[in-house]
Amino acid sequence: MSERYESVEQLRSAMDEDKLFQSKRKALVFVSLLLLALVFTGAQIKEANTFIFKIDFTNHEGLRYLLVLAVLACMLRYYSYSEKYHNVLFWIWSDKLLSDYDVYYLDPEANAITGVIGRKVDSYSNGNFDMENPIYCRSGFLKRKLAFRASEPHDYFGVVHTKKYFDLNHYVGRWQPADFRFLLRKELKYRLEAWFKYRETLDLLSPYLLGWSSLLAFSLSLICSW
Repeated sequence: MSERYESVEQLRSAMDEDKLFQSKRKALVFVSLLLLALVFTGAQIKEANTFIFKIDFTNHEGLRYLLVLAVLACMLRYYSYSEKYHNVLFWIWSDKLLSDYDVYYLDPEANAITGVIGRKVDSYSNGNFDMENPIYCRSGFLKRKLAFRASEPHDYFGVVHTKKYFDLNHYVGRWQPADFRFLLRKELKYRLEAWFKYRETLDLLSPYLLGWSSLLAFSLSLICSW
């Protein structure tokens, strides 16, 4: 992730002030609503003012296909500008997840990690790992890892900073599928909390939902017309 913000308010301000992001968002919303209007109302665009010309559309069916391509193109452009904000929101709720004592807790007296992840990472006696700041990682659909920053000596470069990864989909010892399912339930809790607590989640995802809805409506209209 290229950026982190100290608070949700800072993230909100960054999104509101990002003119390129806002322009891509508005473009996706506009073409999605236009495609929905054409599909559900049967409206037809007679003319389009292009500064110099006025174009009269006679092939209205072809216009709908053109709008489908426009929706897809706008979604790709919007993704490239919004992904960094998705990453920040992921960091916000995953940080709360790892602050849950039932999930991860650093016990200085027992010199161990407790919580369900303690079944995967038993101790933090190795001083090279920054066990106080774990990093929750997605690596695919229902694929999760836990990472720790590490410092290791190197003969040529001196101290090398790396990351130590624990694959949470690899079951061994005390870490079993039931533990991973418990972790996913906890994850779902904090994901849903982010949906209802932070308007930024809906701000980011609503253009995608609108875009996919317009494409679904177009596809259903084609099926019904056959």
